[in-house]
Amino acid sequence: MAVLLTALVGYWLMHRLQTNSVPSIQQGIDSWRLTLMLCRWTVIAVVAFGWNVGIEHLAKTGKIQSALADQLHRYRWRAVTWLVILELVLGQGLVVKFLGITAGPIV
Repeated sequence: MAVLLTALVGYWLMHRLQTNSVPSIQQGIDSWRLTLMLCRWTVIAVVAFGWNVGIEHLAKTGKIQSALADQLHRYRWRAVTWLVILELVLGQGLVVKFLGITAGPIV
């Protein structure tokens, strides 16, 4: 699913690059920035608060054993923590901002 989504977005961006100018594409991306950020945080919240419900459903239907369900319950906050770290580093660009602050202006 991720590969298909990546391919579709890549195709769409290449098509836009061939038909529009780079500043107009950047303006379009900037207009979607807040919406995409809210979508990513919503997915993180759904994982955080729906994790136990999903695991319990899988255990009740017999898809996973109870020992695996107990183990997966312990992994919930670890998974959420990694998703938040990925969002902060990649989505919010904290590494780029940090490097920009520490390096100072390039002369």
